[in-house]
Amino acid sequence: MKTILKNCHVIDGKTNDVTPHMNIVIEGDMIIQMSNEPPSIGLEDHVIDCSNQYVIPGLIDAHVHLMWDGSADDEFVMHHKDDSFIALKSYRNALRTLSLGITSVRDVGSIHRTIIELRNAIESGLLMGPTVITCGEAISMTGGHVYHICREIDGADEARKATRQLFKEGADFIKVMATGGMTTYGEEPGSSQLTKEELQAVVEEAHKRNKKVAAHTGGLEGILTCLEAGIDTIEHGIYANEEALQQMKEQGTYLIPTLEVYKRLAFDERVPAWVRMKSEKVLEPHRQMLERAIEIGVNIVTGTDAGSSVTGADAYFDELLFMHDVGMTPMQVIHASTRVAAECLDLPDRGVLAEGKKADLLILPNNPLENLHILKSDKMVMKNGKLVDNYP
Repeated sequence: MKTILKNCHVIDGKTNDVTPHMNIVIEGDMIIQMSNEPPSIGLEDHVIDCSNQYVIPGLIDAHVHLMWDGSADDEFVMHHKDDSFIALKSYRNALRTLSLGITSVRDVGSIHRTIIELRNAIESGLLMGPTVITCGEAISMTGGHVYHICREIDGADEARKATRQLFKEGADFIKVMATGGMTTYGEEPGSSQLTKEELQAVVEEAHKRNKKVAAHTGGLEGILTCLEAGIDTIEHGIYANEEALQQMKEQGTYLIPTLEVYKRLAFDERVPAWVRMKSEKVLEPHRQMLERAIEIGVNIVTGTDAGSSVTGADAYFDELLFMHDVGMTPMQVIHASTRVAAECLDLPDRGVLAEGKKADLLILPNNPLENLHILKSDKMVMKNGKLVDNYP
């Protein structure tokens, strides 16, 4: 039995055009045909009339923490819970994410093997969920940023061993905490933490395996050190200057800015005052950084820090509006959320609508290029060729 999406307007994630009146034929979890020609329809085939509707690739969030639910205090207390509770709550958060149309996520830090095992359960078909790419635990210096969910190291040898161990445990990539941040008491977001030697050891071990390294970064010194070490993705990148952004462009480094989370941390009174104070200071530098990154042509990928304090999974849609407000066109925003994100996460079978790709897609009532708010509206979500509501 095939599923046929009939008479769609298609935004494929690859081009800058909308292709009208397309028919998409799905068999199993794959797109097997896309054409303007009428498809062959069998008696058992499922036909969805998409007249006057828009079909786009499933959305991707390249920076989430599934173990947290986005409430005000979850980030500060969840690490005290048992691993089994964390895994179950993470699964609930993953289902919520998928229901919104975010069909793939990259988890950038969790307790022990909780998200690795969640990923395994989803990949095996045991559980329904988004595609999960995970680093397992992140790597921090002893007492570094959010050390309570990290593998703490000191020195290049420990960094190398931690990286090898994380890959042995099943990590898809490595996340390092290169600088301070907002939600760890007593540190500044601009302060450097891991050394160049430690970062280089991590990068060397990851690149031996053709795997990427992501770096939490705030301050300029830490960003430049990461770029010198060969880090693949810069998370946040708050104080990146012209030199750093040009280097990102030249090296093909991906930038995942996560704008919305800092705005929420700065102004939500449920957040501790010391977090609000730090967050408010970075808002304007962060915005100016992204404006310049867009002008330069840095590879920008959508990420939200979803799960962090006062930042639930639905913050994704406010992130898209923020990116547009800073200077990205609606099509650039969609590409950053689909094809470019898939390239960043090494998901070659997702992120675009094309024959031979996985059938992760959204059916929208109106054109998101005319109004990005449409992406938050009621929609049909398809994951691996099945409508989410029809999963067993």
